[in-house]
Amino acid sequence: MDIKRVAGAFVSLFFPAECRICAQFLEPLNRTFICEDCWNKVKWLRPPYCSKCSKPLSLPGISQGLPSLVCLECQKNHPHFKKVFVPTLYEGVIREAIHLLKYEGKVGVLRGIKRVMEIYFTHNHLLFSRLDLVVPVPLHRRRLRERGFNQAELLARIIARYFNLKLVKDNLKRIRSTRSQTELNKEERRKNVKGAFKVKDKIPFRDKAVLLVDDVYTTGATVGEIAKVLKRAGAKEIYVFTLARAC
Repeated sequence: MDIKRVAGAFVSLFFPAECRICAQFLEPLNRTFICEDCWNKVKWLRPPYCSKCSKPLSLPGISQGLPSLVCLECQKNHPHFKKVFVPTLYEGVIREAIHLLKYEGKVGVLRGIKRVMEIYFTHNHLLFSRLDLVVPVPLHRRRLRERGFNQAELLARIIARYFNLKLVKDNLKRIRSTRSQTELNKEERRKNVKGAFKVKDKIPFRDKAVLLVDDVYTTGATVGEIAKVLKRAGAKEIYVFTLARAC
């Protein structure tokens, strides 16, 4: 018998947990650390946004997406990926959910994250039908030991199961421990991840449409570097999914 789990259930019965955002008591059986009212306030990414990197664009009077609309940055840099799929903005409830997962190890929050992803998938199912493989952005082994899990892999598993796609998680390696990207500017981020990734075996990626998965897209430095590595390994097309997009 797991004594800690039984004790935790006993405590939660008489002292209900509070939502980590609004501090109201959580509903019975809610193990996501966030209440339903707050989950319903997820800030979805709405058009107009770049059709390549999904950067939100300020275009007054335009409320519908334009398929050919590409931001100036993508026009200039020509990323190695074809498109970034992003359901939400990196603020509010999703920002808190990602922090709970990554920095506090609250894996239960994945239940709420999974619901958000599935809502997005129901409206974009056909966009994923062309894919062959799902590949999470890898952590360095040192960071993986510290955290105990790779949040990108957890998200990638949700996608692979939903669309019945093959998950490839051990063929792409982070061969160099890099600084956290959080406090770095765009150019520093690019230099930080340059040469940090390597493919062990090129054959599984050859002529495949690959979906690269991470939690947050900020400048695109990490996924851009990996997309370049996967292209060199023979991948036909690289797509990216991140749970949230920083503005």
